[in-house]
Amino acid sequence: MTDNNQLIEHIVTNFSKFEEVEGILLAGSTTSQTSDQYSDIDLYVYLTKDLPISKKEKVIDKIASYKELSNQFWETEDCFKITNSELKMEIMYRSVEWIADQLERTLIRCESWVGYTTCFWDNFKNSKILFDKNGRLKNLQTKYDLKYPEKLKENIVAKNYPLLKDILSSYYNQIELALNRKDFVSINHRVAAFLASYFDVLFAINEIPNPGEKKLVNFVKNKCSKMPVNFETNINDLFKNLFTEKVLDHLIKLVDNITILLKQENLLKK
Repeated sequence: MTDNNQLIEHIVTNFSKFEEVEGILLAGSTTSQTSDQYSDIDLYVYLTKDLPISKKEKVIDKIASYKELSNQFWETEDCFKITNSELKMEIMYRSVEWIADQLERTLIRCESWVGYTTCFWDNFKNSKILFDKNGRLKNLQTKYDLKYPEKLKENIVAKNYPLLKDILSSYYNQIELALNRKDFVSINHRVAAFLASYFDVLFAINEIPNPGEKKLVNFVKNKCSKMPVNFETNINDLFKNLFTEKVLDHLIKLVDNITILLKQENLLKK
């Protein structure tokens, strides 16, 4: 069984019989139409209570040549390879109450995070409902099909923009210190954090939910109408000089150019 639709149907048909399963959503590159030869299949199973491994195993064993069940590294997740194929499938498990709280926290209370503020919203709103026992997931998608809140945009900028360069503990200052120490592990770590906050700000400016970590440059070019000057060039130059002193120059260019954009949008407080 290597046809993607058949694989998905196998999971949905069998998992929907479990009393613990409230709904099943298809997400990831499959629904965002950005899949390529390296993409896997991402399914999100929403539960009312924990689903025993023994139940999952009986279903997954019929299509998997290798499996890892109930990994707990990020979320509860099953990850497995499809028999006679290089295709990988991931099934993430969440409670309905949990996603409802995340959506309220982001879109009603307008709470910002350090990077990735609107990722759960993006994931949920762009998922395709494959099974919805009591209509709860459709109700949540409808309830939170909202215009990007202005207060959320302001809060994301207020939390993430100063971290780029403005404050003493900014990523820029941490990277400069790491360069002086020749601490390349720290440089790598702090540049990744810098970019997480940078993209959170950029997506907020464009009132677009943050899609996460993958294919971000192309996503910005295709979806964002408001981009900093020399956006792609500055990103590429940053990585070409990641472990040299020139990295600081390219960080400054990224900050300066997104600052210009923020001022144009009246998103920087005087």
